Amino acid sequence: MDRRKTLKTLFAGTAIAAIAGGTTSCEQTDTVDAASVASEPTGYGLRLPHEIAHDQRIANSDFFTADELATIGILGNIIAPGEDGEPSATETGLEEFVEFMALDQPDNHQTKLRGGLAWLNIESARRFEGKTFAELSPEQRIEIVDDIAYPEAEGTPMEVGARFFDHLRSLTLTCYFTSRKGMMDALGYQGNQPNVWDGVPEDVMAKHGMEYDPKYLPMYVNQERRAEIAQWDDDKNLLNNA
Repeated sequence: MDRRKTLKTLFAGTAIAAIAGGTTSCEQTDTVDAASVASEPTGYGLRLPHEIAHDQRIANSDFFTADELATIGILGNIIAPGEDGEPSATETGLEEFVEFMALDQPDNHQTKLRGGLAWLNIESARRFEGKTFAELSPEQRIEIVDDIAYPEAEGTPMEVGARFFDHLRSLTLTCYFTSRKGMMDALGYQGNQPNVWDGVPEDVMAKHGMEYDPKYLPMYVNQERRAEIAQWDDDKNLLNNA
């Protein structure tokens, strides 16, 4: 299986597991008075006051340093490099997504990610004359990634790095395949599209011994009227059926 197909296969289990495995809200609570919480939802998406406060706190906060985000981007693009015209991980907003997740669910992500990034730089320095992972050549980076990207790392000195890489890979694939670019350019998903419906095929109707009543065909299978919006009276009679 090539790398492109492997990524798409991984998404089915990995990205969903990443979403299901996390908590649904940030463990850190925002201070909001009881009256605010009980008030009616307002604004875009009908956000409640305590949700708005939570979003504002995240929007005005930072967790990772610029160097840490750069390293996350490098690793993300190794996981999802964007081949054959598909977007790379960073082109789908990976750094912003991981920053958001670390702030939204700190207990699930902050220690694992920051600790893993520290481990990665220590391992890079040990192997390559004191260099950080970001300072390595592409070939040197892959040498380390090959040691932590696969299950064989369990029970070896690479186990800590493997757990970190697995965690970041889950976040990367979740970001990638829930982004607009990832869904449309990589998976080819187009969403619901209007089409032309000419009714059930005649051979299918005949197979089941059924046929359309001719008087209803102009009303329900008439493509010239497909843009019309149906109107009904109080007795549920269709008004524009002529």
